[in-house]
Amino acid sequence: MSTPDPAEWADLAPHPGDHDLPAGRHELHRNRLLAAIAQETRTREPARASLRPALAVAALVLVVAGVGAGLATTSGDEPSAALPSPAASSPAASSPAARSAPPGAVGKVRAYGTVRQLTDTADLVVRGEVVSVADGRAVYRVAEVLYRAPDAPVSTEITLVAGSAGMPGQPTVLYLALNDPEAHGYAPLSGDFGIFDVAGDRVTSRSPSNSVTGLRTEDPTSAGRAFVTTLAELRQLARERG
Repeated sequence: MSTPDPAEWADLAPHPGDHDLPAGRHELHRNRLLAAIAQETRTREPARASLRPALAVAALVLVVAGVGAGLATTSGDEPSAALPSPAASSPAASSPAARSAPPGAVGKVRAYGTVRQLTDTADLVVRGEVVSVADGRAVYRVAEVLYRAPDAPVSTEITLVAGSAGMPGQPTVLYLALNDPEAHGYAPLSGDFGIFDVAGDRVTSRSPSNSVTGLRTEDPTSAGRAFVTTLAELRQLARERG
């Protein structure tokens, strides 16, 4: 606000001559009144000037608060991306060996979903029975070879990891991985996954919890139940591998 021009003060402050004052007093009163108006005007201007920095700071605070609220709203709608952990970003964690065990690896547990997967992974698929167990190993008498890999040794009797193929005298079909080539030693694929008990032409997976759910295609509705098929179906899958 600009200071009023003194020429306009007469309009703001009427001449005191209009009042009933002693001679000479009206000019004195008029000058005092105009001086008071000028002083008040000069006082208001610095006050307004001193408020401007404070108002600017307050406006800046409001802007910063608004930006912060906007960021908070955005982060609430869209979850922030998590930083990868050192373990997840390490070369060992991203390598194929760390993600999954190689098929048929002895000592590794792999969940097989179908008989075809077992057949395609096995070094040897045989029908027979355990005849004896001694010194941590079992002697398995082979009655039929359903499939044999070219480099897998086989005879009428093979050696198995003891306890993995059941009790002596129980006919089974085994899906085996070569464990000890020198001793013709084998181990069932992933333990119970590679063991099927045989009764006539009926074949049943050894363990309901560690069992395939289908021949060629997995059946999620059969999870947790023993899988049942026939010897003829197992032979056909073995022939398909060649």
